Amino acid sequence: MRKKRNDKYLLSIPEAAKHFGIGRDRLYAICSTDNTVPAIKIGQYTKINVPLMEEWIDKATEEGRAL
Repeated sequence: MRKKRNDKYLLSIPEAAKHFGIGRDRLYAICSTDNTVPAIKIGQYTKINVPLMEEWIDKATEEGRAL
């Protein structure tokens, strides 16, 4: 996916779920159980690094992993 100038670099879990087409609750669960997800805690919030998440999803797809 090509990054636009006004696209955010970090997204909240609900924003990332919508952006990537993953259920919000499922993405929360993945983040809490898989330490390879490119997420960072900022205070009490978990943010998803968009470029790294794109790579993570590509790798998971290549490996045939089920999310």
